[in-house]
Amino acid sequence: MYAITCHFKDEKPSWMDNGLGQKEKAEEVKREVKSAAARRRGILPYDTLDPIAIEPTPDSSTRTTSPDTLLSTVPTLSNDHAEPWSKLDGRYTSSSPNGKPGEWELDRRFLMFYFDHFFPFLFPFYRPLLLEGGRSWIMELVVSDQAMYHTTLCLSTYFVSVTLDGDVSGHSVCKTHAWEKLLKQLGVTFMMLQRNLQTLGSPNTQDGLVKTARIMGSIIQLQRFEISVGNFENCHKHLGAANSLFRQIFWSAENLMDGGELPDFCDVLDLMGRPLWAITSQQRGAWNSDQAAFRFYSALLIVGDTIAGICNGKPPELLQYHARLLTNGRSADEKPPLSLEDFVGCENWVILQMSKIAALDAWKRSCKNAGKLDMMELVARASAIQQTLLGNLARLDAAVNTSQSNRRSLFSVYNDHLPPMTGGCAVFVTRVWAYAALLYLAISVSGWQPGGAGIRENVTRILALLERMPAPELLRTMVWPYCIAGCLCKPAEEARFRAIADALVPHRLFGAARKALEIMESVWKTRDELNVDIDFAACVRRLGHVSLLV
Repeated sequence: MYAITCHFKDEKPSWMDNGLGQKEKAEEVKREVKSAAARRRGILPYDTLDPIAIEPTPDSSTRTTSPDTLLSTVPTLSNDHAEPWSKLDGRYTSSSPNGKPGEWELDRRFLMFYFDHFFPFLFPFYRPLLLEGGRSWIMELVVSDQAMYHTTLCLSTYFVSVTLDGDVSGHSVCKTHAWEKLLKQLGVTFMMLQRNLQTLGSPNTQDGLVKTARIMGSIIQLQRFEISVGNFENCHKHLGAANSLFRQIFWSAENLMDGGELPDFCDVLDLMGRPLWAITSQQRGAWNSDQAAFRFYSALLIVGDTIAGICNGKPPELLQYHARLLTNGRSADEKPPLSLEDFVGCENWVILQMSKIAALDAWKRSCKNAGKLDMMELVARASAIQQTLLGNLARLDAAVNTSQSNRRSLFSVYNDHLPPMTGGCAVFVTRVWAYAALLYLAISVSGWQPGGAGIRENVTRILALLERMPAPELLRTMVWPYCIAGCLCKPAEEARFRAIADALVPHRLFGAARKALEIMESVWKTRDELNVDIDFAACVRRLGHVSLLV
């Protein structure tokens, strides 16, 4: 039942020495039992996903990091886990000698499953127009980059295993094959990331900058896989590694430009090569695969870093880059380099104000601990944030009564995975995030007061919106707002918040939403013990670790 290796023989095995050998064998059996039990339950063992901790410490003059520094804590894997990359360059046979599908053919099917189904499921708002290059960069990057190839297979294999478990009964062989393939791909993923870091070379070249961006994307993809399977133990370590590589890319761009000015996001993109084509001399046209990938993963990183700061009670680590990515630095008539609603469904101004609230909350805590809190300054800074949120919310509330604002064209219809709704799904999601930001601002300034008029008003608004979601799975894009509103709800509203998460099936594909519900339930159990000094970060820590609610 457990698929554990049997060692029954007439002779006593050599490892039964009542010493180190026997102890090591006992640990091996424990791991086999744990892995087999996890396969039966469809849960990934936590120790399968070792953290990738990358901590660049650039010298102030050169701002570069050697590959040896980056490799200091990347897990080393033996060649037993390796799958020769040469198999991807045409030497993989499409069929095995017995006529059954070959491994490369199966891999292709898993990858296409990811492109066709899992990627749109994870990122329903990412619908780039064909004239901008569409999503073809995903396939181009996967087939050209080893680490991205294997992280993508991890995601797809898990999705397939969950799908088979939920929709196909009795196919234990298929499920077991998918699960074993997943465990194998995890091992290869770490090995490929390690090799990529070893061969990175100098980051102060165009090739080095592009390779660094690809590694950053692979780590973010791996982190999103962890969140999907509900493993939050290493998420922040992997986020820290991606943050470090992101900073390294900008430092490298500054050295390559050698103009004395800080590079903006467009400068970094320009250093990654030429676009595939340009519509006019003023428009960029289609991004090449590395440019498109860096834009996509940078958007996920900025949002993830902001939420991580809030969950940890700290300002976002990448706060200094927000203006260069999320605002119109060159012209008020131009779109910002990154429009987050195109990637995650939430407009830039909400994330910008949330970052300011996180910084304000940390400043207040520091001043209070030092006995130097200036309440007038606190109120003034909070009022400016509140006015920005309310002003933009008024604009969105008006947009709800207009025709659907989602852009439509001949080349965008093919990629529409969002349900139709008045005003568009991005407006809906942004409003939920904005009301949650107002909740976060209220408790940051006035403390934990769930009965306060302002808090009650915004909890009620968020709950009403979430119960009108056109599709339950849209909650995947609003996990943090869902969690903070649920933590502040009344006892009579608990069942309604629980029903929203319970509607997400299968549960194993919504790890972050299930974790948000766990946090909420832990707060509900002890709501009478909470005082005004409790903050949202303390609520997140109640489970013993800090979950990343994205």
